[in-house]
Amino acid sequence: MLPFSLLITAVFGASKSNSVEINEWLEKSVVSPDQIRTEISEYIQQLIPSFNVPDRTTWEHQASALRQEILDKVVFRGVPHEWIDWKAETMWEDTLEVGPGYQIRKLRYHALPGLWIPALLYEPIQTQAKMPAILNVNGHVGPPGKSTDYEQLRCINLAKKGVLALHPEWFYFGELAGEDYKHNRMAYLDLCGISGLSTFYLAMRGGLDVLYDYPSTDLNRVGMTGLSGGGWQTIILSALDERISLSVPNAGYIDLKNRIDYRSDIGDLEQNPTDLVSIADYTYLTGMLAPRPTLLLYNQKDDCCFVAERAESAVYHPAIPFFQLFEKTADFVYYENKDPGTHNYDLDNREQFYRFVKKHYALLDSTESEIPSEAELLTAEQLTVGLPEGNANFFTLAKTYLESLPKYPVPMTDDTEQEQWQESARLRLQQVLRLSPLADDGITADQLLERESRNSVKIERYQLRTTDQLTLPLMVFYPDQLQHQNQNIVIALADGGQTQMKDRIQKEISLGNTVIIVDLLFIGESVPAGISPWQYAMLIATVGKRPLGIQVRQLQLLVEWVCQKYQVPQISLQSQGWNSGIVVLAASGLSPGRVKRINATEALVDLKVLINQHLDYENYPALFCFGLLEEFNVPELMALSSQVEIQYEH
Repeated sequence: MLPFSLLITAVFGASKSNSVEINEWLEKSVVSPDQIRTEISEYIQQLIPSFNVPDRTTWEHQASALRQEILDKVVFRGVPHEWIDWKAETMWEDTLEVGPGYQIRKLRYHALPGLWIPALLYEPIQTQAKMPAILNVNGHVGPPGKSTDYEQLRCINLAKKGVLALHPEWFYFGELAGEDYKHNRMAYLDLCGISGLSTFYLAMRGGLDVLYDYPSTDLNRVGMTGLSGGGWQTIILSALDERISLSVPNAGYIDLKNRIDYRSDIGDLEQNPTDLVSIADYTYLTGMLAPRPTLLLYNQKDDCCFVAERAESAVYHPAIPFFQLFEKTADFVYYENKDPGTHNYDLDNREQFYRFVKKHYALLDSTESEIPSEAELLTAEQLTVGLPEGNANFFTLAKTYLESLPKYPVPMTDDTEQEQWQESARLRLQQVLRLSPLADDGITADQLLERESRNSVKIERYQLRTTDQLTLPLMVFYPDQLQHQNQNIVIALADGGQTQMKDRIQKEISLGNTVIIVDLLFIGESVPAGISPWQYAMLIATVGKRPLGIQVRQLQLLVEWVCQKYQVPQISLQSQGWNSGIVVLAASGLSPGRVKRINATEALVDLKVLINQHLDYENYPALFCFGLLEEFNVPELMALSSQVEIQYEH
């Protein structure tokens, strides 16, 4: 077995003048944040699938295939069959008699094992045997959740107009408040190889099941609507579940190109789930609604996201040809709200919705105008349904699977079996990180920007360009008189960037070693301008790549470049921080024979800490790599480099 020692590294002294000069160099920039942003944006854009409209028959087959592929490879990837086949159980609670013509029935439904969703059913009081139904879903509305005024008004009006209106609670709001319902914590499940998106989907699907099972529902007239995150829910469920016969998303989504260009359009992790856009972008999802009646509501001066002007050209006009295939362009409507024009589901948008429902669900006796109902609004307390103690959340769901992970631990047997494990493990790691063979990538350009000698130390600054057209900034520090063929070269990286490594540089120079400081993607100088690294990380993952994989491949390519440039067979790796520590282990394991020593300080010794300590995706986006913990924990990554001397400091 490989060594796994914990030690405190001594820092060797160096002259004060050298220290000052090194600091001056470390403060110089090799690459600008704007350049990094441009490169990442272009990298993502080239991975977005091309968009085309085939003939009707072809599209019908393609749309069906796309639905299944998205369900299999994105929504339900790695999800237990028990969840996929789950039938939502419904528990009915109190009934509220509020206003004329309707009542409110409280309920909760079992969306997946252990997770209950509270909901309200606004039910018309009438003798009609069957009636249309609308699934109303919330966005990021804050503490009020399902009791938000405009949500209540819409549901009350639907009931008064003869429509069943179901309103479930959404994660992190209302009765589902709590830190472990924060949307980006779906990454806990992703890390375990279980699609966190599935919880959102099953919560929506469970609400649809409630309506479908309700005796009064006309199964041919079941629609869906919601604002913002509710609009996102509407496009996802409507595109993937054809039981939805009418869809009205309000300011809920846009294409990936706009998400790259406009920070406000990016959204949370569920809106950019791993691999979704590698199969179909939201424009394609809109086309998948055809020929069903669809009303897209967007807002002229939206102060949140998805401004109408951008959305019209991004998801409405490109989707028109899909409705033309079925001669249903009249049923595909775009409406731009101007009063108030902000991020809203206020009166104008609601009345557009009522008009659309009346037309397509043949509500001949209902009015298109809103029926004043403000006096009937209830408080959050009055609308509370109640949940069982210990209701599941992202943390508890992921925690259930931790003990059984990783699936393939290092065998404690003979060397032959361990070598076989290593061979298969490298293939599995490449798949988890979405890496092509190393021979397919390379350094396509290296540019020496500056060279200077100070106090017997030579310093060089480089920009390397990799096959994926991303720039890799680095600095080289080595004794001026050292012969290349005899030198020991250390590549160093730190989560805090190159300025965090000044003590390491001093130590290596004092030992007579060459040290190369590099900032990989999302580290130090390689942090893009404009938006946060975690937001770019989501966009990279949704087009089918992995930020951690890019970092690992960058380090692999740098190792090869260094070995060739300086004519050395092996190098050493030094890391500081959790992200960098995992990167050096993975890169070493995937480049057998190239690394002779790893010294990792402030390192992460257990990936399960990310979940057990309730840490946020935003702070560790690369480490929350889909399926990483399913296949590897730190000991497994170390075992890939069993011939390497590894010193690990917690």
